Amino acid sequence: MSRFSAEARRLLIEQDAIRVGHGSTQRRRAYEWAPDAALAALAAEPDGGVMRGSRWDVLFADAVVRYLIVRWPPGLRGAAEREAFLALRFREVHGIGAPEWRIVVERGATDFPVVACAVPAAHIEAVSAWGREHRLRFGSVTGEFLAAYNRVRPELESPFGALAVQREGRVTLGFWRDAQWQSLRSQPLGPAGDMSLGLYLESQALRSGLPGEAGVLYCIGEGPRVPVGWRKHALRAEGWEG
Repeated sequence: MSRFSAEARRLLIEQDAIRVGHGSTQRRRAYEWAPDAALAALAAEPDGGVMRGSRWDVLFADAVVRYLIVRWPPGLRGAAEREAFLALRFREVHGIGAPEWRIVVERGATDFPVVACAVPAAHIEAVSAWGREHRLRFGSVTGEFLAAYNRVRPELESPFGALAVQREGRVTLGFWRDAQWQSLRSQPLGPAGDMSLGLYLESQALRSGLPGEAGVLYCIGEGPRVPVGWRKHALRAEGWEG
């Protein structure tokens, strides 16, 4: 048996800090532009857990990334055409692109909508260099919302609903119908954030749902208000959310 735990450790990269662990065992290291120095400091800690061969899941906080629901047009052939289409959509919607950003796509069938996220290239490069230097193994490397969705996916039983992930004053809200993504929005709560997200969910439900059909808002953290006729269902948080 390996002397290292088979369980992957989770690294969260925020706008100005990295975090490892939860609660009283949590480590937090601040950084200013890219997380290089913070990652190096974590590796230098005797009990930081950065050991050769150790396994890590890397999450980029939703405040760092940009999300997009991708509906593949018919006729795309091969990875190169899909990459070109993604680059165009991110430029159109968010005004971002290479070389400053890297795009990660949720795995899925090309005839269904999928979620893509763009991560600052400097953050991806910092994590990659850190992994090479310490010979780490990476599991998932993705955005915070996608990681949360993949964790709770077996609990999302309603074919008409939404998932809200709230942490430190920010909510990312993804909406689906017939088990297919319809829209995704991420924003700070702010003074009127709860109201605006509630109205956003209501408008999406009116556009995509049947009159009078009830949906389920699954929440990690408090989440926004729900439209009339919907119900809210709380999901277990991991320690970073809330």
